[in-house]
Amino acid sequence: MNNAEMLEKTMQILDSRKNKEGWTDLAPVGNLLIGAGINYRAEGFPKLKDFLESFPENIEIKADTTSFKMPIYYARSRGVASRQNQSIRYLRQWTYIDFRNSVNALKEIAAPERWYYKTQDPDYPYPILAKYLNYTFFRLLQEANKLCVSEHYAAFNTGLVNKIYEPIYALFEKNHVPGYQEWEFLGFCMSGVDRLGKLLASNFNPLPQRAHYFKNPAELIYDVKAPEPQLDWDHIILDNIARFPRDFIEENKPANFVLQDTSSMSMPEKAEYYSHLASAIESDSKKFRTITNRLKDSLYLSLKRIEWNYKTAIPMYFPTRNSMSLLLPLSLLDDDVINLALVTELTPAGNYLGHTILSLDMAYSNARLITRPDSDWLVAEKIDTTKDGEDD
Repeated sequence: MNNAEMLEKTMQILDSRKNKEGWTDLAPVGNLLIGAGINYRAEGFPKLKDFLESFPENIEIKADTTSFKMPIYYARSRGVASRQNQSIRYLRQWTYIDFRNSVNALKEIAAPERWYYKTQDPDYPYPILAKYLNYTFFRLLQEANKLCVSEHYAAFNTGLVNKIYEPIYALFEKNHVPGYQEWEFLGFCMSGVDRLGKLLASNFNPLPQRAHYFKNPAELIYDVKAPEPQLDWDHIILDNIARFPRDFIEENKPANFVLQDTSSMSMPEKAEYYSHLASAIESDSKKFRTITNRLKDSLYLSLKRIEWNYKTAIPMYFPTRNSMSLLLPLSLLDDDVINLALVTELTPAGNYLGHTILSLDMAYSNARLITRPDSDWLVAEKIDTTKDGEDD
């Protein structure tokens, strides 16, 4: 399905659900798009909002950040509005590409690796690789001269290798079709190998360099001599309560709060539910202290594990912050079962700050950008993505 067809179907769905002001709540739109044959993640967009923002001439987005702790997004048609300047963030915005088939093709030529979690979705079979390709492209945009462009061709280093450790490159040519992206994807290749590899070698010297994420190798190792990380407890607990395991919430919920099954709730309903839960915990100082103390105990155990094995702290790239961080495992119910990952960052003063917590699939995707995690706790095949979930 080409861009024009996807846009037409998307506009039909938005128009069918709009309110009097023309705005459509995005909560049901993702499933409606899939029903219409548009899997936005398989097309290279991690979030529905990112997919809709790839049509800036036609669709505008707004966020309600005042009613709930989680922002609620709405979209509507721009009508005949003029093009707005939009910064490129995702590969699908920069090049005309069949993202789903391209990810599958990259998986076939790259060195063998598990690119999905515990359960594989046939409609989105390699989510780790899809995010890897998108976030790698995003990082290359931040680095000077890493996205290489000649008169007729463009290329970048995927950061992956084939079975004999030859780098894999992505190659593009100028797109001469009006109204589409500037570049058109040709394929993945190894330098000098077959037609595309020869085109690459003929047009780029030096060859594109891989993305780089750290200046000092010491950034990859947690400094066990540093003071204990300082955490923003309100943000970690109250703003991220939806990421906590249901069993843990059930054990630590305020007495006057009634737990509900959120699986069939819309996004605004979930946001309102978790906002009420966060408010109830905030008002119950005893429960808030109980949750805080459990997190402190888990952090203490995590730091002990790092002292015993430095590989426990896993380096990751945080695309939304464009920064390096270290992931620490947190166990909330059973010391032998990791539930969440704490994102820590070393400050110039030598202290660590705990910014937020991530679900394990989010943590793995961010960590994989740097290298495949060599870890006993962040393991792709053990990560269950059938969570109450955010559109991450």
